[in-house]
Amino acid sequence: MDAIQNIIQLLWDAFTQPIRIGEMSISVQLIVTLFFAFIAFVFISNFLSNLLRDKILVKLKFDEGSREAIATIFRYFTITVGCLLIPQAVGLDMRSFSFLAGGLGIGLGFGFQGLAQNFVSGLILLLERPVKVGDYIELDNLEGTIRKISIRSTIIVTNDGISIIVPNQILVNNKIINWSHGNIVSRIHIPVRVAYGSDPVLVTEVLLSAARQESRVLSHPKPQVWLTDFGENSVNFDLLVWIDLPKARLPIQSSLNYIVQNKLYQNNINIPVAQRDLWIRNIDQLRQTFYPHSSPQPPPIESGEIDNQNLTLQSLLRKVLYFQGFTDLELLGLIEMGYREAVPPHQFIFHEGDRGDAFHIILSGTVEILAETANKHIRDLTAGDFFGELALIMGIPRTAAVRTKETTILFVVSRDVFQRFLSSYPSLSDQIAEKLAERKEELVQRQKMLREMGILGDEDLEQNPLIWIKKRMKALFGI
Repeated sequence: MDAIQNIIQLLWDAFTQPIRIGEMSISVQLIVTLFFAFIAFVFISNFLSNLLRDKILVKLKFDEGSREAIATIFRYFTITVGCLLIPQAVGLDMRSFSFLAGGLGIGLGFGFQGLAQNFVSGLILLLERPVKVGDYIELDNLEGTIRKISIRSTIIVTNDGISIIVPNQILVNNKIINWSHGNIVSRIHIPVRVAYGSDPVLVTEVLLSAARQESRVLSHPKPQVWLTDFGENSVNFDLLVWIDLPKARLPIQSSLNYIVQNKLYQNNINIPVAQRDLWIRNIDQLRQTFYPHSSPQPPPIESGEIDNQNLTLQSLLRKVLYFQGFTDLELLGLIEMGYREAVPPHQFIFHEGDRGDAFHIILSGTVEILAETANKHIRDLTAGDFFGELALIMGIPRTAAVRTKETTILFVVSRDVFQRFLSSYPSLSDQIAEKLAERKEELVQRQKMLREMGILGDEDLEQNPLIWIKKRMKALFGI
């Protein structure tokens, strides 16, 4: 029994016996105490930083990147404080290590030069925040979302779900495209090449129609089409669209490419390939030389009337009286302001009381105007007529319902561009005012409603409806 006690006492003395190294005294007990103290302090630091990030900062409504940056800085700050305080708390004099600082400092400076650069770069990323957690970035050929910024490296998750660890100094020293920085609304370019001889107005219509078919493309700012240059084998266009989903940029581009290719095919617009065409001028003479007894070619068969739904928007607009004298460039500007919509028979375009959100011009077909509350048919409108202007000009809900009587093709101008539309086409603005003036009884009722709402003063519609309407259009749209 005494032998066991002697062994235990011997081990305890060895565990606690200080060893002098120069002016420093250190023991195994001190080393173990330091180790477990550091482990406990790191655990507490991580717990507090996670609590700060996931609870406190969330309640304070900080964004994800700010929460991660603040929590990371807090964690490393507390660990640094722990490295300074714990040794002194357990009785270790830090001044004893001063003799090691000079020699080790030089060696560590060379050996850990890259680590030091990444450490400083990590601090820059956390403090300046050129990128933050949750941002979608593009670095050389790498695209992905930042998932974590540590003091040495940053973790980026690509669109394929692969986590890539990038040293912080690369993010600091290289050019980065941050799609999420500031305003997340960004514009993307879809290059389109078409064959020479293609109608540029038709190409513009097709590309804008393709943009509107992709639901993730923003309607404001509006999509645009630029004719960029004339290539060796093609006329080159750019379809420019705005999105607010930077992470979905590549899928949106792919979707638009599919839609554009399908639209070009439907409208017989060729995408050129590098080739050489041989044109023979005197084909009839050559035919007679090689085939003297062949019969002449029959004349081409004239096609019948083309279905209006297969006509281009450019052709349909030219059928409308207001636009018959428009040049191709003027029609291009018109097409950029609106879009074509085909509505099946017996379908409501809008109901009485709906919010006025668009102006419609009938390109083909027939619609009927209905007073739904009174269950009364008011009138029919055909190609060249327009409707929906009253709610926009007077700033009131729809005064009647509109329903198609047959398949009807409409040119639709949305509310947000209606002002520019009227300003660009003052002759049409005058015709709209004249048409409204003919509906005097309805206007009197609507004027009374606006007076009751306190929107209008004591203007007298009875004197001259046309003048009152033009004043109203000027007040609302500056026309």
